[in-house]
Amino acid sequence: MNGPSNPWRMATLLLAVLAVAAVVVAGWAGYSWWRAVDGDGAQTVQARDDALRVARQVVVVLQTADSAHPDESLRAWQAVATGPMLDRLRQDSAKYADEMKRASSSNNARVVDAALTELDADAGTATAIAALDVTQTPLANGRPTVHQVRMKLTLNRTDAGWKVASSGYVNA
Repeated sequence: MNGPSNPWRMATLLLAVLAVAAVVVAGWAGYSWWRAVDGDGAQTVQARDDALRVARQVVVVLQTADSAHPDESLRAWQAVATGPMLDRLRQDSAKYADEMKRASSSNNARVVDAALTELDADAGTATAIAALDVTQTPLANGRPTVHQVRMKLTLNRTDAGWKVASSGYVNA
């Protein structure tokens, strides 16, 4: 029974073809996985995750202020800033300190949600939006009030990591 219509011979040939196809698919899958882990995609994912993590931290810092300790608040703001924003914070620090003292309150922020709207990992730039609950507590026995705030941030990657280059409020 060695004829061309032998069912065992056909089954063996079919299994051999399937085995070769499985090896090719496994090799392609392994290469794709390796490329995703070690390639540009992995760097972009890391940049995205880092930028979003920093954006979430930065918005809290920028919306947290204590009129009893304005210099500490200003130092915290400057620590997360770069470029034009850092220049403005340094230049107008006395004005911001006076405004905080006149406010006679403390603000504490909590991120509700945040997302990147743009990312150029190669250029080291990102844009983020964030929604926050900001609790304002008067220093003189007042009741705390909570305000919902939405912000847009432009981030730049520096030698010290991601920093905010500009920020602004987003209207509802």
